[in-house]
Amino acid sequence: MGQSLTLFCLPLKCDEEKPACKKCTLRGVVCTYPSTSSLIWVNRGQVSTGDKEKEEYSTGNESSPPQYSPKAQEEKSSPTKEAILNLDNIDLIIHWFTTTVHTVNSPTNIAAKEICQTFILDQARKHQFLLHGLLALSALQLADSHLDPEPYTKIATTHHTQGLELYYSILSNINKENYSASIAFASITITYSFGIGRPRGTKASGLELVDHLSQILLLAHGWQSVVDAADRVDRGTGAPIFPPPEEYTGALPTATEVAFSRLCDMNNCQDAEVYTQAISTLKSVFHGLETDRENPHMAIQWAHTLPKEFVGLLHRRQNFALVIVGYYCIVLDALKHVWWLRGWSKDLFGVILANTDPSYRDVLEWSRKMIGFEE
Repeated sequence: MGQSLTLFCLPLKCDEEKPACKKCTLRGVVCTYPSTSSLIWVNRGQVSTGDKEKEEYSTGNESSPPQYSPKAQEEKSSPTKEAILNLDNIDLIIHWFTTTVHTVNSPTNIAAKEICQTFILDQARKHQFLLHGLLALSALQLADSHLDPEPYTKIATTHHTQGLELYYSILSNINKENYSASIAFASITITYSFGIGRPRGTKASGLELVDHLSQILLLAHGWQSVVDAADRVDRGTGAPIFPPPEEYTGALPTATEVAFSRLCDMNNCQDAEVYTQAISTLKSVFHGLETDRENPHMAIQWAHTLPKEFVGLLHRRQNFALVIVGYYCIVLDALKHVWWLRGWSKDLFGVILANTDPSYRDVLEWSRKMIGFEE
C-alpha cells in the first residue's frame, strides 16, 4: 500500500462489531463513534487540486523549488492552509538562516549575523511584512543559483509584493512594537531591489539600468526616513538605534586621490553644491573599502548619505551625475562577489559611457581601467 497506518485499540471480539470502551461499559451506555467521513486519507501518490496549482513552480527534479501557490498566499485562508503555507516555505526560512544572512553582512561582523539569525527572525515571526521580506530575499538568492531561476523568481516577487502591501499599511504608525521590523524590512527591500534589478547578461543593458539605480537610491532615502522615525520613538534611550555612518579617515591611494581631485575640478555646473556633497560622500565610501572590502553595506552606504537632489539629476541623465555614478561603479565592482551586486558594475558603466557627452570620456578613463571594462 502507498500508506501505512498503525491502530492502537482494544482486542476485537467480532470483526463486524465495534468494541465498547471500558468507561461506557461501567456506565451502562452504548459507545458512539465519530463518522468516518470526517477523516480524509490522502495518498501521497495522488495529486489534489491544490497540488496541481503548486505544480506550476515545480521543475521536475529533486532540486526544484518548494511547492508554492501565489493564489494560496493571497487568500485569507484557514489555520490549516496557513500551516501548509509554513511547510511550503520552511526551506526558504532555513536558507535565510544558513546562507542568505552571510550575504547581507560583512564576513567579519559575527554579531550582525547573529542578529539576523535570531532577533530579526523573531521579529519576522511577529510581523508578517518582515517574514515576507525574508522569504523574498531568500527565494531570490535561490533563483540566482538555480538552473531554472524563473520559479524561484516568481516566489520571490510574490512575497515581496505582499510584504510591501503590509509594510505600507503600518508606515504611518511606527511604534516601539514595529520599528525594528520596519527598519529591517526597509533594509532588505534595498538589497532585494539590487538583486532583482541587476543585469542578467541576456541582453544589452540600456538606460533603464540608470532608472533602476535611481529607484534604489530613493528607497535608501526612504530607509533613512524610517530610521529617523524609529530614533524618535526610542529617543528615551539617549542614543539612536542606528548610529550615523562612520567617518573614515586616512589617505587613499595616490591614483584615487588624483582621480577625485580631477572630478572636483570639473564641478563647475549649476548644481555644484549638490555634486560636491555627492562626491564627498562617495569618497568616504572609498575610504571604507580600504579597511573593509568584504562588506556589502559599502554599496548601500553612499545611497544613504548622498543628497536626494542628486537622484533627480541622475534621473534626468545629467552628464556630471552620470560621471559620478561611473566612479560609484568601482565600488560595485569591488563587491561583485556578492550575488545581489554581481553584474552591476560593468553593465552600468557601459550604459554611462555610451550616454555621456564625449568631453567626459577622459575623466571616466580611470574608472574604466579600475573596472576592467572593454568596449
